[in-house]
Amino acid sequence: MWRVVLTVAILVTCLSSRAVADEEYSEYVPRHHVERRDVAAKINNRELRIVTIPHEPYTMVTTDETGNILYSGFIPELIFQLSRRLNFKYRFYQSTAYGVFDNATQQWTGMIGEVIKFDKDQTQGADIAAAAITITSGREKHVNFLKPFQNLGFSVVIKRPDPQVDVNYTFSIFQPFDPALWGLIFLSVVVVGLFLWLMNMYNPYEWSGRYGLGLADKQQSEFFNLAGSMWFVFTSLQWQGFEKAPRSIASKFLGCVWFAFVSIVLVTYTAGIVNHLFWASMVHKSASTRAPFVDLAHLITNKEYKYGVLAGGQTYKYLMEVAPGEEFDVIRRYLKSPEGQAQLVKNTSAGMEKVRKEKYAFMMESMMAKHEMNKRPCDLTTVGEQFGNRAYGLALPLNSTIFSELNIGVLEMIEEGDMQELERKWFVDRNECWNVTVMDRLVADVTSMLYVNKPKSIDLNMFWGPLVLVIVGVVVSLIIAFAEMMYYRQWGRYKSSNQPQGQQLKMDPDEGNI
Repeated sequence: MWRVVLTVAILVTCLSSRAVADEEYSEYVPRHHVERRDVAAKINNRELRIVTIPHEPYTMVTTDETGNILYSGFIPELIFQLSRRLNFKYRFYQSTAYGVFDNATQQWTGMIGEVIKFDKDQTQGADIAAAAITITSGREKHVNFLKPFQNLGFSVVIKRPDPQVDVNYTFSIFQPFDPALWGLIFLSVVVVGLFLWLMNMYNPYEWSGRYGLGLADKQQSEFFNLAGSMWFVFTSLQWQGFEKAPRSIASKFLGCVWFAFVSIVLVTYTAGIVNHLFWASMVHKSASTRAPFVDLAHLITNKEYKYGVLAGGQTYKYLMEVAPGEEFDVIRRYLKSPEGQAQLVKNTSAGMEKVRKEKYAFMMESMMAKHEMNKRPCDLTTVGEQFGNRAYGLALPLNSTIFSELNIGVLEMIEEGDMQELERKWFVDRNECWNVTVMDRLVADVTSMLYVNKPKSIDLNMFWGPLVLVIVGVVVSLIIAFAEMMYYRQWGRYKSSNQPQGQQLKMDPDEGNI
């Protein structure tokens, strides 16, 4: 009996705990799920009116054999994926403009005007404006933008320069050293030669000094005259040896320093010339497609190229009203001038045609620039880095009841990679110029590799040590020479170990020493 009572008690406890657990679980349902279900009820099975504008590859309009209008591109597929997530229906219709504020009528035009019209009267206008609409503060005051589906900037498009063959490298025996270094090596030769000559003249322990005392013959005294000193320095620089060595301690010390300097110079030069010879034998010519300028600063100073933008477009407004910097001040003055006004175009197609026919640079949104580059005849390229930050988003009425749900849907597509996949599909995979871009990439890689591996001429930053060695050697040798002259003045010693070989020595009349 007690077993039956125990079993019933356990069942009652389990059921009660299960009820509590269910109650607690319901309290932890995330709030946004509940809110989303409420909003979803407002969009579920609803047919939305969506206004767009033809703008390849964002929205492309065609007709089938029966005359039905077909929409394709980045925007139609984005709306299609949102409709599958949120279970709504839709129909497109077209507008002729993105939307600007008309001061004359005090109303917005284009797609922005259609969305505002729906906000005032829900029987007219559009639920959504879906296109590459730039999010601006002026528009944000009158419509609600969903989270941006694209973040981009502006680029400069020009016609791809015709390939040219440039000779990249001409070998020269002077290339291992920088010109400034060659000059200092030559100066070192002159300085060391002059100091050897001066010490030969004034140091009593040198050949010329001993000749004055009758302790050396005429030929020996001329070993280190000006010409002889320069010959000693030059022949040792060529590793050709020398006829006579200096006799004084100061000159011998300077000679040792010079020999060390010569060894470093010759070894370094030999290594450098071998490296340059090897590189020259491997590389001769390469195809060059370098642009005539590299960025905006170079563009505005280039006298051959004109530049312009789409009249009244977002690029024009950014340049004229927002862009900071001195180069943009120059651009603004130019676009306001009669010459600059003549370079504005009515649409992107006109800008691309002008780029292909003239020396003309067209500034446009970076994503559209990438799209135009990847279209045949594959003759366009961008120059420099993109500038200015912009974002595209879908516009809804201010009082839209479906804003939250659509916003969450766009965020989910971004987080799950669907937006990136759409961008890749319509802007990258449709690349008609893959062979050109691949070849450009290969040429750029090879060219950069060649120039990275190109031998550099040795300059002062690499070779300052040996030059300092020569300077120190000259200074120390001068100190030693001064000490030798002082020693001679005080004691007049001329030891037999320092005598010229095979010479009849005479008495020193001053001191009576040999």
